[in-house]
Amino acid sequence: MSRRKVFALSIAALSLCAGGALGQSGRRSRGPGEGREKGGGQEPVSAIEVTLHEFYEDLKLSAEQEGAWDAYVRGIRALMNDIARERVQREKARIGVLQRVDRVVDMARDRLTAVEDIAISAKALYARLTPEQQQVADPRLANIMAIPLAAGAARAGPERGAPPGKRS
Repeated sequence: MSRRKVFALSIAALSLCAGGALGQSGRRSRGPGEGREKGGGQEPVSAIEVTLHEFYEDLKLSAEQEGAWDAYVRGIRALMNDIARERVQREKARIGVLQRVDRVVDMARDRLTAVEDIAISAKALYARLTPEQQQVADPRLANIMAIPLAAGAARAGPERGAPPGKRS
């Protein structure tokens, strides 16, 4: 992996961790096809949502390209939701070491499947883009896919009960 990609992934992970500060704007960034906020409350804006919105704006998609974009964004959001759900379950779980090992394997398998699905939708979207749009997408399409994975790894932290200096 090139230094540029490693740097971009590191910056993406850091920006996602700092995403709480972006939530102060009171408005959530939306892509096409997304519903309104429920109850009129304010939701914090996540870094991935900001990134997706900016990417969407920069691509200037035609109506024929919207379906491919929606599939790509649904996959990214589904992966983010799965990672968040896994984190909550991990924090609540009081299970033995062998069960934790099995859970780690299951989570990795689920994430691989999700990333493969996102890759299929990313390739379909890229194929529908004009050459000018492809130039805009080239540095970002794959990097955005990696943000949820980097954020999940950054937020995982040490396992409860792990001895100091040892992380799982």
